[in-house]
Amino acid sequence: MFPFYSIAKAGLDHFARNYAAILAPKGIRVNNLNPGATRTEFSARHGIPKELMDKRVKDVGIPLERWGTSEEMAEFLLFMASEKASYMTGQIINVDGGVLINSPTIKID
Repeated sequence: MFPFYSIAKAGLDHFARNYAAILAPKGIRVNNLNPGATRTEFSARHGIPKELMDKRVKDVGIPLERWGTSEEMAEFLLFMASEKASYMTGQIINVDGGVLINSPTIKID
């Protein structure tokens, strides 16, 4: 399942960049938010204990050492839609707590 999820996400990124180029002359901006691990009610609804989710933060390797919140993602979406981002188009923004900068040490025996 993971490869298909990744392929779909990449497709959305390419869609955003291509449509940004097509629609920019009309003054229409297209950007894409790629949220990182975000705490929602999904885990609780499916019986996953909070303690297990807290442990998963370390397993996932989030440098900020916490889950994102739905409110944080919404705030960034509001920014992208606002006039404050009026010169931004074709961007793929990762709001992920630093996951993409995480570079774990490789151990060689």
